[in-house]
Amino acid sequence: MIYEFEYDKIGNVIIDIRGGQMFIEDFILKGGLNKNQIDLMNEKAMYLIKNVGINIPHEGILELLSNYDGVKIHGENVKFDEDLVIEALKKCKYDIPDYAEKNLTVSAGVNQTKYYDLETEKIKEPKLKDLIEITKLCDSLNTTGSATLKPMDYPIHLQEILMYKVAYEYSRYLCNSIYDNMDKSTYECANYIYEMAQVANKRFSFGIWMISPRTFDKNGLEVAYKLLDKGIPMWAATMPVAGVSAPITMLSALLQSIFESFAGLTMLHLINTKSYNYIHINDAFEADPFDMKYSTFVYGSAEYGRSILYKIDLCNYYNIPIVAKSLLTASKQPDAQAALEIGTHTIISALAGAKVFREAGLLNHGELYSAELLVMTCEIVEYIKNMLKKEEFSEERLMVDEIEAVGTSQRFIGRKSSSDNFKKEYWQPELFVHSNLGQWQEMGSKSIYQSANEIAKKRIAEHTYKIDEDKRKELDKIFEKAKNDQDLIESFKS
Repeated sequence: MIYEFEYDKIGNVIIDIRGGQMFIEDFILKGGLNKNQIDLMNEKAMYLIKNVGINIPHEGILELLSNYDGVKIHGENVKFDEDLVIEALKKCKYDIPDYAEKNLTVSAGVNQTKYYDLETEKIKEPKLKDLIEITKLCDSLNTTGSATLKPMDYPIHLQEILMYKVAYEYSRYLCNSIYDNMDKSTYECANYIYEMAQVANKRFSFGIWMISPRTFDKNGLEVAYKLLDKGIPMWAATMPVAGVSAPITMLSALLQSIFESFAGLTMLHLINTKSYNYIHINDAFEADPFDMKYSTFVYGSAEYGRSILYKIDLCNYYNIPIVAKSLLTASKQPDAQAALEIGTHTIISALAGAKVFREAGLLNHGELYSAELLVMTCEIVEYIKNMLKKEEFSEERLMVDEIEAVGTSQRFIGRKSSSDNFKKEYWQPELFVHSNLGQWQEMGSKSIYQSANEIAKKRIAEHTYKIDEDKRKELDKIFEKAKNDQDLIESFKS
C-alpha cells in the first residue's frame, strides 16, 4: 500500500525546513550494530569468500568463471578474491520505482497454496478465481510485490505463467518492480513469462537462491545460464536458518547470509555481463530463527524482530535499499497475535528507517494467505504512517488567537477553525473506526475480522483496473500456446 509520506534520504531528520517551513524532528530508533561491528562482519565475510568458497554445481558456469583472474576453482568449489566482490557490489543497480522512493509501501505475500476462503472462511487450496480476486484486492490497496496465490486448479506447468498473467492483467504494481521475487522454475516457463512481460511492458528479472550452507540448486543455475543471452537483470538471495543451515546465533547466521549473498552476487557479476545484477532487497541478509520445539521458522517472533533491525543496519552500511520483512506472523488466524507481531515489527522497522514492508496477508510463518489479514495489515501500516507523519511547527499551528478567543464556559467544537481543519488533523480509518459503543452496536456489532471481510469483498467488487484489451488478447494467445507445449510440460517432470 502506498502513502504520501515525506522522508529525507536517510530517514533521520534533525531539522527539516522546506520552503520556509519548519518541521518537528522525526522520531527515530537508536542503537543496533555499529560501524566497527559491521566492519568486522564484513572482514569475516570476505575471508570466507576467499578461503572457504561456495559450491557451484554447473559446468557451463564454472567454465565462464574460469576465464577470470581472482577466481579459484577446485572441482565445484569456487573462491573469489576480495577485489572481485567489491567490484560486484559497486556495480549493483537498484531500480526503485518512484512510488516507493518516499512513500510507505506495502508488499503483498507470494506463492501461497493455502488460503482462507472469503465466503466460507475455511482453509482451502486457491483456484484461479481466488487468484484474480486477491490480485484485484491488492491493486485496490496499492500493494506491490508478487502474485499472492497459486491457482491449484491448473496443471503445475501453467501455475507460474498464470500468476504472472493475472498480475499483468489486473494490477499496476504486482510482478512489475524490483520487489517481485516469484519463482520461474524452468527455462521454458521463464521464456513464456519473459514473452508476456514484453507484451505487457512489465519488468522482468531472474533470481538465484543459494541453498545454505554455501551451494545452489542445480536447476536454478541452469535456468540462469540459459537466460544469459537475454540481457536481463539477475539477483542473488539466500535464507540461512539459525541452528539448521547456519550456526545457532543470529549474528553468525547473518554473517553466513552476508558471505553467501556476496559470493552469489559476484558469480552473477562475472557471468551475467549483458545486464546488471544485485542482491535481492526483499531478502537482503535474510537469516531466519528456528524454534526447535516445534521444528518451524518463527517469523513474527521477538528474535525475528531483532534480526529485522540488524538487517536494516547492514543495508544502511552497504547502501542497499531497505525492505523490512515485518508483516509476517506465527498466528494461524487474523487475530490479536497477528496484530501484535505485525504492528510491533513494523513500527520498530519504520522508526529504524524502513519505508517498504513485505509479506502482507501471510499467516502461519508464510504458509497460509488471508484477504482479511491483508486489509488489516494495510490499516496497521496506515496507522503507523499517521502516528509518525511529519508535522509542521509554526505560530499558526499553536493557535494562540483561538485560545484567547474562547471563554472559560465555551467550547471549540463549533469554531470554524475546528471544522475547517478536522480532516487535516485526524486520520479517518477505514477499518479501525473511532465509533463509540452505541454507534458500534447500531452498525451491527461487527468484529474487526467481519469488517475486514466486508471491506475486502467491496474492494474486489468495485475494482476497475484492467490491462489494455489488445495486450490482454496477446497474453491470451501466449497462454494458449503454453497449455499444450510438451517441452514446457516435460520441464516440470525432471
